[in-house]
Amino acid sequence: MKICVIMSTYNGEKYINQQLDSIFRNERNYEIELYVRDDGSKDRTIEYLRNYGIKHAVPIEVNEGENVGSAESFLMALRECPKAEYYAFCDQDDVWIDGKLSAAAEQIGTTNQPVLWCSDYQVTDSDLHVMISSVLKQPVQDSVRAVFYNNVPGCTMVFNWALMQELRKVNISNIRMHDIMAINVALITGKVIFDKTPYVLYRQHGNNVLGYSHKKIQIGKWIREKLELIRNKEDYSTAEYAKTVLNAFESQMNENEKKEYKLISNMNESLISRLKVLTKPYTKEEFGRTSISIRCKILLNLM
Repeated sequence: MKICVIMSTYNGEKYINQQLDSIFRNERNYEIELYVRDDGSKDRTIEYLRNYGIKHAVPIEVNEGENVGSAESFLMALRECPKAEYYAFCDQDDVWIDGKLSAAAEQIGTTNQPVLWCSDYQVTDSDLHVMISSVLKQPVQDSVRAVFYNNVPGCTMVFNWALMQELRKVNISNIRMHDIMAINVALITGKVIFDKTPYVLYRQHGNNVLGYSHKKIQIGKWIREKLELIRNKEDYSTAEYAKTVLNAFESQMNENEKKEYKLISNMNESLISRLKVLTKPYTKEEFGRTSISIRCKILLNLM
């Protein structure tokens, strides 16, 4: 059986060899293929990838693209990667703990039901010294809440061909993040399996495109970011995303899901629409930077 590992790279030469070693190490029960979309790297990332494939005789397909950002790059890779029984999202600078793919494939099994598997993970510094030994206690289990809040990093996700087919039905070009879409669609069309074993060393360093440390509250930085967002709104629309998901999966939603997705679909039309969304429990989380940011973005029509 084949597992296709989907990676988006951008100037990742410093750490990518360690990640490649961890992908192809000790997964002898499955055929592993790495599909990479490079997001316009200026360093030797592409050279490293191709040389690694030749040196170790492992299948690595590299597609060079222009810089579009992590979310769109992963979305492109998701739609262009080859068919496999299982898929796994992968970041360029993490390290996987041995047995991750085998554990995921065995727990997903062979089923026609869309299934997304995810695991706990450990946060490390740039030298892989563990700073937080366990982060994920329970993945989000509400498909409406998952439109706004996702606590599962894509690097912990493995899913089957059945879910891939559902993900490719979401006909949209700009999304907030690929992992939000993945768990969102899985909760609507199938199920999510959580393995409490940490299978990813989630490396934090100064050049992370995205990372765990962005969740910490730094008031000055937070205010500067919101002012910048007002000047330069991000190019995705949560309302448009909700509308697209509703169009694709309405027949598989329960009545409450349909109602809430319709409400979210209209939230960029007026302040009153956004205030209605803000009264809902799925936009209310415990105090923290993520919760405050999302609620401010909704109010100011910035997401």
